[in-house]
Amino acid sequence: MRLTELHPALLDGFLEFDCPLGHPHRISIRAEKWAPRGDFPDALTLTPSVLAYDGVPNDDSLSDGQHKAEYDAAAKCGWHGFIENGEVRTV
Repeated sequence: MRLTELHPALLDGFLEFDCPLGHPHRISIRAEKWAPRGDFPDALTLTPSVLAYDGVPNDDSLSDGQHKAEYDAAAKCGWHGFIENGEVRTV
């Protein structure tokens, strides 16, 4: 899957993108800690791999109490993968 398919954004030094596993959250990482290389987003490479242990809702409705348990479980989804030359690969 391409990073561009996950609606990536660079915000205040953080790279955010939709969860590659389809969970209702976005993965947010401080990009500088992953030695970014290449043009964003088409050729971005991050080293080393990324392990998602927290996220931010990708839908405002998930912030309300009715959906809190669903969001909390998905935000700790544990996605582990690589972003290499704009390609997102789950391991």
